Amino acid sequence: MTPFRRSVALVSVATLGLLAACGSSDEGSGGSPTTAADPPAPATTGPVVDGPNATISPDVPEEFLDSVGPVEVIGDPLPMLTTEDIAADPAVGTAAPVLVGVGFDGATVRIDAAENGPTMVVFVAHWCPHCNAEIPRLNQLRDEGRIPDDLNVVAVATASAPDRPNYPPGPWLTDLDWTYPAMPDGIDMAAQTWIAAEAFGVSGLPFIALIDGGGEIAARWSGEREPDEVATLISDALGL
Repeated sequence: MTPFRRSVALVSVATLGLLAACGSSDEGSGGSPTTAADPPAPATTGPVVDGPNATISPDVPEEFLDSVGPVEVIGDPLPMLTTEDIAADPAVGTAAPVLVGVGFDGATVRIDAAENGPTMVVFVAHWCPHCNAEIPRLNQLRDEGRIPDDLNVVAVATASAPDRPNYPPGPWLTDLDWTYPAMPDGIDMAAQTWIAAEAFGVSGLPFIALIDGGGEIAARWSGEREPDEVATLISDALGL
């Protein structure tokens, strides 16, 4: 496994230049810290009906509007992940923030394991080569029936960049045969952060968080993992 990349997706108010790093790997594996209908036109005023109590900042540049959405965070944010040792992660055993967003199909997406059961949240970026490698591995587990039936799986498309490959992220996920719910992350222009990624302490991509049925973090990791390893992590962390 390559060294852990401690980085976070930020937005520059001046250029919205992406500062987050997708982890690198010489082998293309183990890196630490890429169709449904077009996404609905995001609202710039007022909350989405039955959706998050949040709006898209009106000063988000127009070229980003195909890749961001309103995101509400309920609860305290998690600390940034700074270790590859899952057992040493201080977030394990603490309450995961609830995320409420709008999926690429226009439906409300609520990531709330305490309400909906054990959940795997997968943070990916369309331009990230390791995300492009990891999604097919997760699909392999799905196709082999190795994703437990009672595990909710949700993708959050974060760190979007209109000038980078595979933009926008909605059609990209469809092209990769992602069949689970997926929502775009939102941009906090004042804080210069990606809202959902910041709330979950994302420090590299791809990034996965497992949340148990009590709503607490069971495991977090960054970077590519082989299918067998992901299946073992799900079993060990969630007992599924």
